[in-house]
Amino acid sequence: MIRHIFRSGQAEADRVEAFSDGVLAIVITLLVLEITPPSAPGGEAELWRALARLLPVIGAWVVSFLFVLVFWVSHHYLFASLAKVDRGVLWLNGLFLLFISFTPFPMALQARYPGTVPAAFLLSLAMLLTASSFALLRWYASIDAGLLRPGIATRVAREAMRRSLLAPSLYLIGTLAAFVLPWVSLVIQVIVPLIFILPHRVDSEAGREP
Repeated sequence: MIRHIFRSGQAEADRVEAFSDGVLAIVITLLVLEITPPSAPGGEAELWRALARLLPVIGAWVVSFLFVLVFWVSHHYLFASLAKVDRGVLWLNGLFLLFISFTPFPMALQARYPGTVPAAFLLSLAMLLTASSFALLRWYASIDAGLLRPGIATRVAREAMRRSLLAPSLYLIGTLAAFVLPWVSLVIQVIVPLIFILPHRVDSEAGREP
């Protein structure tokens, strides 16, 4: 019954992608709002010290911005590879947006309390849930529901699926490591987005004209 409901209501992918772009744009905007100009009434020397204290905030912002940006790019190419969407894609895409829109809060916590267990755990957990929900969305749309454009090989989509599972696996390690070695979580938070900057073959196929 649930499977039948998920597979119903086929529609064009453009409106879903446009809505998602709007949500991700708001998330990115909220990230930068955590960076506020410091107050330094004592002169330039104090201002320099105040700016130096902002470095953890700026670092957390850069990592979180890159995290959201990588998912925006991946989301774009995923939807470019689909011929249409159904109700299942709509709900799973909503789940993905739910988790990624939570990112500004743990980012702010990491900026204010860098290197602490709660901050490292919560940001890694948010990234884990986001990456897992996106992998679930990719699996359903490209493999289970068969919504790919005719010109895209299933074999390439399966390769992309295996690649998508790398992020949740690493973020799971980072989430667990936060309780013992918080710096390991921080390293994973930095490394994973850098890995996914590199394109995959499914991106090239999605970018071709149908």
